[in-house]
Amino acid sequence: MKILAVDYDGVISDSALKSLFISHNAYCKYFGSEVKRNFGGELFTFDNWEEMQKQYKKEMDYYHRLRSYIELSGDFFAIIKIMEEQVRIKDQQEFIAYRNQLQFDYHFFRELFFKEKEKWQKKSFRKWFFLSPVFKEVNLGEAIHRAFQPEYLGFKMDIEDIFDKNFGKHKAEHMQAIAKKYGAKLNEIYFIDDQLSYLKGTDVLGVHVFLAGWGYCTESQKEEAKKEKITVIEEEKDLYPVLKQALG
Repeated sequence: MKILAVDYDGVISDSALKSLFISHNAYCKYFGSEVKRNFGGELFTFDNWEEMQKQYKKEMDYYHRLRSYIELSGDFFAIIKIMEEQVRIKDQQEFIAYRNQLQFDYHFFRELFFKEKEKWQKKSFRKWFFLSPVFKEVNLGEAIHRAFQPEYLGFKMDIEDIFDKNFGKHKAEHMQAIAKKYGAKLNEIYFIDDQLSYLKGTDVLGVHVFLAGWGYCTESQKEEAKKEKITVIEEEKDLYPVLKQALG
């Protein structure tokens, strides 16, 4: 048996703006009237979302750059805080240093983040879904979405095959849950993610790991992955050839 496990947000879907939508709203609710600078302190809604992106393009661009440094869901708080305080962060090390000096209940923010996410999903799952477009090449049919068609890798994706946050905080826990559900060995799982920190915590289990180069990983993260002998799939169109060789 061989199992292909693919992260959704950041590998198949461009989740950056959707995560901003939720984390900004959660941040505003956490701090209330003290929030002043980010996006005028106004909450995002489905109705104002398009206009807010145009009005605050500079802030959106800086957020996209900071998004590359995310390691944990609680890091979105650090990004919103950096933007509010107008701190200039140059690299991953500076981001980690800033994050580590914050006095903040990350567990509470994580729970608030997911509550906000569930609220908007219930309002309109369709509108929520389209906050995260698939990556351009994926949308054109050159790579990932074809992997879920029978003629591509020979399997289909059912709702029961989706593993979310309820299976654990780290992807290593997801891999263990997958192995248990399907009666597979951990070294029979092939896992693709755009977050190097998740791969480094998972490969020690024996899982075959791959870094998606089109997600939010930086060039320095790609270099680190290569040093750790983690395969980097640079572009979406390279996914099938790499997996065909690995799964063959």
